[in-house]
Amino acid sequence: MNRNARIRSIHLDRWEHPLRATVWTKHGMVKVVWQDVAGDRCWFSSGTGDAKREAVPAIEHIEQMCQSMH
Repeated sequence: MNRNARIRSIHLDRWEHPLRATVWTKHGMVKVVWQDVAGDRCWFSSGTGDAKREAVPAIEHIEQMCQSMH
């Protein structure tokens, strides 16, 4: 995982799917929200472009952790 991004918090739903998370990068904080869109889980984020790019590996790691719980 990218060492420039750190997962600050993760909130899960009752099925242990990610709902929202906060990821810190050297370019600032990124808030991530997962939603169901047309039957797929998609994530949306706030933050600057550089912070979002750095946060992607951490966001993918969150998704992998939650998938491995099932």
